[in-house]
Formats: sequence, C-alpha cells, structure tokens
Amino acid sequence: MAGRLFVAGVRLGPDLQRSEDHKDWVMFSELGKPDVLPISNYISIEDVQGGEIVGLEEIVGDMIIFMTNGIFRLDVPKANPSSWSLIESEKNIGCNAPKSIVSFEGGVFFTGKDNFYLLNSNFSAVPLTYNIKDIYQKYNNSDTQAIFSPTKKELYLKLGGKSDALYKLSLSRYPD
Repeated sequence: MAGRLFVAGVRLGPDLQRSEDHKDWVMFSELGKPDVLPISNYISIEDVQGGEIVGLEEIVGDMIIFMTNGIFRLDVPKANPSSWSLIESEKNIGCNAPKSIVSFEGGVFFTGKDNFYLLNSNFSAVPLTYNIKDIYQKYNNSDTQAIFSPTKKELYLKLGGKSDALYKLSLSRYPD
C-alpha cells in the first residue's frame, strides 16, 4: 500500500525462547524498501475484546484491519504511516478466516462468525448468507475460504474447508 509493505501478527526476537509476540501490531516497511521493517515502524490496534489480527486489506486508500472480534478502518498517510488515525471501527463483527478476505471493486468480502459479509466503501458490513444461515453457521470455521473469479464475476465460498460445503455467489447484481 502506497509503496510500503504492511505486515501483521508480529514476532520480535531471534529465537522462540526470548521472542515477543504482538498479535495486535501492524508493521510497515520503509518507503520503496519492502524488505526493510524497522522496529519503530508499527501501529498498535487495541481490540478491547482481546482479538488478534487476521488480515489486512485496502479500501479506497484506507487500510482495513480485520481482527477476530472487530474491524478497523485507518487513515494511513503515505509520507508518515506512524501518524495514522482511526476513522471507523466495527466492534461487533470480526473475521474468523484469513483465507476468506477477498477484494472486489471497492469492497471486501470476508467471513464473520455468524455471516459472510461484503464490507463496502462506506464501511458498512452487508450480510450475504441469510438464505443458508443454518448451514453457514454449522460449517464455518477458520478454514473457510473465498475465491473470486473476475472473468465469471462469481465468488466461491468453501465453508470450513469442506468440499461438500461449496457455495457460489453471483456478483453481477452488485454494481461496478
């Protein structure tokens, strides 16, 4: 994003015996140097419910941080990411499956515990699995995956990593 590499779920320390885990940190590289991640370049996102970062994505230039118990939208200035600011947060909906986060034309699809959502550019999480809610909640877990086919304009959802729990969502009804 903006010429920098952003990573989450940080482990500091050369060995496992003396390492320091920060599951609520996002670190960022030097501008134009994705392999240089100084220890001072971090953003700490505090989720009062104790969640950890599951994934990162970008919507209209803002960073979206998906945590297990919430979603956060940050304004991260290109020149100095350490002067970031929280724009919005949704503390009632989190993401439980990292492989379910998929960008789509100004929005992001992701798996929540109770529903599959489209997070639109207005930062509204729109639930999409009402018709299969019982099945969704039965099979959904951290192994749930979403795959986007841009040519067919379809999203494939594999609930809980099970091959017998596959669903297809046609995205042609969503405006470009």
